[in-house]
Amino acid sequence: MSKRNRRNQKPVYFPQPKVDNTILDIVIPVYNRFDLLEKCLDCIPKSANSVTYHIICVDNGSVIMDADEFYASRKDIIVIRNQSNLGFPMACNIGVNKKRAPLIFLLNSDVLLEPNSIELLVKEMDNPTTGVAGMLLVFPEFADDLNPSVRPANKVQHIGLETNIHGKWVHQFIGWSEDNPRVQKQRDVYAVTGAALMTRRTIWNKVGGLYEGYGLGSYEDADYAMSVRELGYNIVVVPKAKGIHYTGATAEKYNLAYPMDKNRMIFMQRWQDKLVWTDGLKY
Repeated sequence: MSKRNRRNQKPVYFPQPKVDNTILDIVIPVYNRFDLLEKCLDCIPKSANSVTYHIICVDNGSVIMDADEFYASRKDIIVIRNQSNLGFPMACNIGVNKKRAPLIFLLNSDVLLEPNSIELLVKEMDNPTTGVAGMLLVFPEFADDLNPSVRPANKVQHIGLETNIHGKWVHQFIGWSEDNPRVQKQRDVYAVTGAALMTRRTIWNKVGGLYEGYGLGSYEDADYAMSVRELGYNIVVVPKAKGIHYTGATAEKYNLAYPMDKNRMIFMQRWQDKLVWTDGLKY
């Protein structure tokens, strides 16, 4: 080809792949209870503010008719459908693998986030020493299908997990008033609940996600926290970030029996040599 022809030839442009600059992947395991899931999803935009995010709902075998109708009505979420209940740990792992945002937020479908809460957790993750960030969760004011005797209205449900002298995990300050100064103090804790847990994808990948040996779930969040600490990162609870947690709403309605005793044995086999007593610490 002559130089003249080359000059007259139009350049060819190849389409470039779109760059996804989303900061956060929000992963929500789902098993029925679309009434709560709808409220959970509707709270997210005001909780995130300017934080860009994907929402990945991992359905663990919900009733087909109800699930089809609900997911058809929501264009703001990515849906993964499992044929059966694979459990919380596996559902989270599947959801996290769907996208590639640098931050991951595990969220229960029965948690209703207060405005700004996601944004506050993301800001905490700006601290390079923070590997996991959790939040203040309070019991609902009223829920007609939940036992109020074990869920004191508007009181603390979660503000960090610690271990007692017997090596059992306990929710620090459970049942306290949320405005108590000790509750409102941002601090390093031993672990946070997987109901509202933010972490870095780089750490998640190093740890290998949640340990799926816990089946339906329980102890996988504490297990993950132990692994994160092994890597040298801190676990922080941010009390200004808040959610209302209808804890146990799905389990009680559908009579789901979580293998608590079995999972505690699994956890102790994996971590008993490195477990310390933290509940006696003064905050």
